[in-house]
Amino acid sequence: MKERSYLISVGIVIYIVMSAVDRFIYHIPNIIYIPLAILGITLILIGFFKDKSQQHNING
Repeated sequence: MKERSYLISVGIVIYIVMSAVDRFIYHIPNIIYIPLAILGITLILIGFFKDKSQQHNING
């Protein structure tokens, strides 16, 4: 499995699980929800930009 897809997958899973728990099971306090949401989004962006930079290096 590529590192990019791993980072993006982990970020998406964090965000979806946290949103589902907050919506349907238990209201997560903002002091916990916001840092975890930022972590999930950051992992997705890192995976995306890391892949773009690797493609740029390969193509010259």
